[in-house]
Parts: sequence; structure tokens; C-alpha cells
Amino acid sequence: MYDDFLARILEPDTFLPSQFYGNGGLSRQLEGEKRLMLAILKDAVECLEKYREVRSSSSRELYQNALEWIGDKGTDWLFSFNNICDLLGFDPDYLRDFLLKRELKTARPAKGKVYSFPLGSRE
Repeated sequence: MYDDFLARILEPDTFLPSQFYGNGGLSRQLEGEKRLMLAILKDAVECLEKYREVRSSSSRELYQNALEWIGDKGTDWLFSFNNICDLLGFDPDYLRDFLLKRELKTARPAKGKVYSFPLGSRE
């Protein structure tokens, strides 16, 4: 009986880091995750701005990836557009509509080649 009592007194207490540091540690972690999500959203918007007029294939791919990510309404992936907007407190549908409408307004129409055919005399 004495050994049982001594073992319980000398046994170390087990704490989770969030229990030891309180909610401050957990909120700092969430702030870091929010900063990451904000950086992802900011990068997508910057890709739309920066690569809209560029014609190189790698830049065009970045632009298309940003458009597709914003246009995707799925929530399966943690870093989907909808999930990021929800966590940051933005309305994903409103922000998506705003960004995509802006792209439609500012995107230049593709220039087509103009072919001229010689007019021959008809006999």
C-alpha cells in the first residue's frame, strides 16, 4: 500500500502542450495556419494580375491554375478556395464572382490571324 502511494506521488503528470501553455499556444498555431491560407489566396490573386497578359507557357499555366482553383467549388481539400475563404471569414461565392468577373472584363480577346486571299478575276 505504501509503495502504491509512493508510486502515484512520484509519477510524472502528463500534459498536452496546449494544456501546459494554455489556449495562447493553440491560437498562435491557428494564426499561423490563417496566415498560410491568406498567403495562398493572395498568391492566386497575384497570379491573375501578374500573368493575365503574359503569353509564355509557364506563366500561362500559373494563370490557368489560379483561375481553376478559384473556380473550383469543392471542399474536399483543406486548402480549397471555399475552405480558405470560409476560415478567413470571406464569402467564397461573392469573392469568386468578383474575381472571375474582373478577369472577364480585363482579359484581352485573343488575336486571331488575318488571312488575305487574292481576289482573282472570275471568268
